[in-house]
Amino acid sequence: MEYAEFATFCDRLAATDADLEQVRILADWLTETDADTVPLVVATVRGKVFEPWETAEIGVSSGLTVDAIDTATGVGVDRIERVWSETGDLGDAAAWAVEHETQQSLFSEPLTLERVYETLRELAEFDGEGSQDRRVGEVAGLIADSDPDEARYVVRTALGHMRLGVGDGTMRDAVAAAFLDGSGAASEAVERAHQVTNDYGLVATTARDDGRDGLAALDVELFRPVQTMLAKKAEGLGDGIDDVADEADDVHLEYKYDGARVQIHVDGDDIRVYTRRLEDVTPQFPDVVEAVSEHVTAKRCLLDGELVGYEPETGDPIPFQEFSRRIKRKYDIAEMVERIPVTLYLFDVLSHDGDSLFETPLRDRLDRLDRAFEPDAGVIERATHRARETDTSANDFYQDALAAGHEGVMLKNLAAMYQPGERVGYMVKVKPVMEPLDLVVTRAQWSEGRRSDYLGRLFLGCRDRDGEFAEIGRLSTGYTDEELAALTDKLTALIVSEDGRMVDLRPEVVLEVEYEAIQQSPEYGSGYALRFPRFLDVRDDLSPADVDTIERVETLFEDQ
Repeated sequence: MEYAEFATFCDRLAATDADLEQVRILADWLTETDADTVPLVVATVRGKVFEPWETAEIGVSSGLTVDAIDTATGVGVDRIERVWSETGDLGDAAAWAVEHETQQSLFSEPLTLERVYETLRELAEFDGEGSQDRRVGEVAGLIADSDPDEARYVVRTALGHMRLGVGDGTMRDAVAAAFLDGSGAASEAVERAHQVTNDYGLVATTARDDGRDGLAALDVELFRPVQTMLAKKAEGLGDGIDDVADEADDVHLEYKYDGARVQIHVDGDDIRVYTRRLEDVTPQFPDVVEAVSEHVTAKRCLLDGELVGYEPETGDPIPFQEFSRRIKRKYDIAEMVERIPVTLYLFDVLSHDGDSLFETPLRDRLDRLDRAFEPDAGVIERATHRARETDTSANDFYQDALAAGHEGVMLKNLAAMYQPGERVGYMVKVKPVMEPLDLVVTRAQWSEGRRSDYLGRLFLGCRDRDGEFAEIGRLSTGYTDEELAALTDKLTALIVSEDGRMVDLRPEVVLEVEYEAIQQSPEYGSGYALRFPRFLDVRDDLSPADVDTIERVETLFEDQ
């Protein structure tokens, strides 16, 4: 496909904010696209050259991209950065630079979607001395062969943000409309296929070639993580029990741990550990790999569980914000293993010795889980659990979980199937009220005085009823200088526009925030404000879709 054609298509998508119109445009385009190109369109229109579970990264920062634009056009870094600041989009700055270029390449190659996609993927293989210069050169080569509009989308694709508003929901409905009948049932079939594959290119190709039957045949594949089944929040133990199951015998209770949700994929000696966000963190947890190797008896399986860090001297569980250092650490792994030992608590199995268990009730999955491994106390265990006998015994179990230093309890329906990515009510969590909130950073302001180089005043958003972000307060305390510097680095890469000391951000960074109370306030779009909010941690394990909802805020406000 000529890249100019792809850029024109992206312009059409960008020109409308209407979801249904975007679905129609994308569906029509997918229908007209040849089979080999469909996966490329599906990937690049979402700015995803690599899927989250792939370990490779393009490795191109905004700074390197500015250098590439300058190399290709010769207009000067200062001028590029000025236009970038004015427009808030480095893609627009690239388009301007190509339009005003002072140098032209003597030789050029046709720019195609295939070339852009393959070149950007190849950047991940560059390593060692001179690798950054090689990346700059390759991106510069693409820009040099672009017209202004093409350069805009080359840069946006390299940075992973297309600014088109095409999310998973839009892609789901477009695939259903392009290759099925566009009904709600068709969208559900596409959604289910994506949940178990996390590969929209594969899903779109399968829908095109094999229809709904082909989508139904897609199943879990080891080393391609699935979306985890998510729990709703219950307002109390009694409400949670009533919500999760109609029959008392179907209620299963487990401790809720303050750790990291993980999937463990096992195929013989090949063992990989993935987070809830589908990131491969196997290198960070050699002790977990060893524990699984020694104690998992199934030859091939996919296990669902939680990693919990412990204080080595006391044996007490440590808060997630401290344990998260193990997830983030990319060096001195052996030292971190000694400093923060972990226990792997298993509570589900999704595949066991060749059998997919998604359509299997939880009580049967738990039987298979017990057959899949041999527990070793403090190393690898079943999540502490019990069946609900009476409301009193359930409350005793809840209090035991809190006394042991854990967050609360999980309530699960033993008759329920596994539904990836869905908060369907078959699994709820119960925690003490006035718990911290998980909120996304929507805007920020440069600090003043000693911290003037940091984005220290952060505006926080919850999800409103339309799935958009509504602000609920401003955060400026709780972090150390080191934490604030690291947070500023994360946020700076997400700036879309600046107005004086205020910056608008792509809402991607999720923070865990504590506070003294919630009060009504007309100052923020949510209608509420957090009183004395305080930073607890960056929740790298959560995506913006996981932040707390306005309904949750309202409930906490009413119960305080």
